[in-house]
Amino acid sequence: MLLDERKKRILEAVIEEYNRTAEPVGSNKIATDYDLGLSSATIRNEMASLEELGYLDKPHTSAGRVPSSKGYRLYVDSIMNEKNLPVQKKNLIDKAINDDLHKFNSLMHEASNILARLTDYASISIEPELDNAEVEEIKLVKLGHDKLMIVILANNGIIKESIINYDEDIPEQNIEIFNNFLNYKLQGRNFKEIYDNVNEYVGQELENINDKIVPLFAELNNLLINKNAKVHMEGATKLLEQPELKKQDTLKNFLNIIETQDAIKEIARTGYDGNINVYIGSESAFEDLKDFTIITYKQSINDKDVGTIGLIGPTRMDYKTVIPMIKYIGDTIQEKMKQGGEDGGRDREES
Repeated sequence: MLLDERKKRILEAVIEEYNRTAEPVGSNKIATDYDLGLSSATIRNEMASLEELGYLDKPHTSAGRVPSSKGYRLYVDSIMNEKNLPVQKKNLIDKAINDDLHKFNSLMHEASNILARLTDYASISIEPELDNAEVEEIKLVKLGHDKLMIVILANNGIIKESIINYDEDIPEQNIEIFNNFLNYKLQGRNFKEIYDNVNEYVGQELENINDKIVPLFAELNNLLINKNAKVHMEGATKLLEQPELKKQDTLKNFLNIIETQDAIKEIARTGYDGNINVYIGSESAFEDLKDFTIITYKQSINDKDVGTIGLIGPTRMDYKTVIPMIKYIGDTIQEKMKQGGEDGGRDREES
C-alpha cells in the first residue's frame, strides 16, 4: 500500500524525533515540535494507522511509538533528503585516504578509520573472499641465507604472503625449481580448488624433489587455509555508548556479531558493486542483526570484488548524514583505483 503524503510526513517526523532522542514518540510531541499543521488527535490516528501497516511499532511499556525496519526502509528509499557533506569533512576524508595507490588494503583501512572518527558508529572494511579468485602468480623470494618469502598473487589484486624460517642455507637452484614448479601446477586454479586438492597437485611431487620443501608446503597450506574474508573494525567502543547497547540482549547480539563476523561477511558478499547497500534490522536473515543497520559500499576492479567498506550501528541511525559520507568515501576510492589501473588493487597482506 502506498502511503499518502500526510502519513509520510508523520512517519518522517517520528523517525527524526526517535533518532534524536532514542525514546518512543508520542503524537503530542510531533504536534508541538513539528510544523505539520495537524492536531494531536489527527496525528495519533495516523500513527495508529502507520502501526497497523507495519511502519511503526509500539513498545509495551510506552504510549509512544518507534519506527520499524519497514518504516526505516521507506524513509531511506523515498522520504529522507540526504544532507550535503560539508567541505571540511570532504577535506578530512581526502587527506585520510590519500594513500599509495599500490597499497589498496591500507587505503581501505584508512577509509574505515576516518568513517569511525566522523560518526558514532563502528566502521568496517572487509577483504574479499578468495575461494573464487585464481592464482595469477607465485613468487619465492630469498631473504638472507635462511629465510624464504612465499607470495601468492590472486587475479583480483589481493596478495597473500608469509616468511618461512630455515635452519640452514637454501640453495638458489632449489628456490628456482620450487618457484617454477608451483607456478606450472597452480597458475589459473582458484584458491578453493587448490586448498581441496593441494597434496594431489603439488605435495607429493615437491616432497620427492627435495626435503627442504616441507616447510614451504606447510606454509602454502596455511596461506590457503586463511582464504576467507577478514573484517577490520574500528569504533566498536563508540557504538557501545549508544542507548540501544545498554540493553543486555542487544549488547549480547552485537558482541556475537563482531566475534563471529558471519553476518557481516554474508552481507558484504551480497552487496552491489560501486554503490550504497543498506541492510536494516529484521530485513536480515540474521537474528543478531534485528536491532542493527549495516551500510556498505562494495569496491571492485575490472568487475572483481576487492573489498567493502561500511558502518554498523543501531537501526536508529543518522541515515541522511552517514549515507552521503560513505558514498563520498567509496566514490573517492573508486576514482583512485581508476587512476591506479589494475595495480591499484594490489597490497601485501602478511599472514
